[in-house]
Amino acid sequence: MGKQIKRGKKRALSPVIATTLLIAITMVIALILFVWFRGMVGDYGEKFGKNIQLSCNDVTMDVSYSGGNVYISNTGNVPIFTINVKISKPGGYQTKYITEMTSNWPSIGLKQGETFSADISSYTTDATSITLIPILIGTSSKGEDKKTFVCDEKYGYELTL
Repeated sequence: MGKQIKRGKKRALSPVIATTLLIAITMVIALILFVWFRGMVGDYGEKFGKNIQLSCNDVTMDVSYSGGNVYISNTGNVPIFTINVKISKPGGYQTKYITEMTSNWPSIGLKQGETFSADISSYTTDATSITLIPILIGTSSKGEDKKTFVCDEKYGYELTL
């Protein structure tokens, strides 16, 4: 007589549990794709009825640095809400809002034709250059909220110290 094979109690997943797991996995994948796509499209807001990113092209400033003072004149048609200052030093850089560096930045920003100057020498010790990057404010695409938008560094103005 042959050997008798002893079978253990093996249990498979029930169809209900298997279906629930498939639905859960599908929902997680859909959520990941949604978050990824939303980040790519993004709601950056509007300025003057167009995407605020496009307004960065229209920002023009005259900037200079002398004796620890930075001088900024808004020569364009786009109001500048505030400015990021990228301070490059040997071995790295740091970025600060101009409002962190001085208390006299206009609360409503720098409008067309306005000028600004401030002593920022305490932040630029040993700096090799500073880059002034405009930050704009616009409305959300729904028109309800104000949104700030930091322009790309390519729209910044670099000053060699």
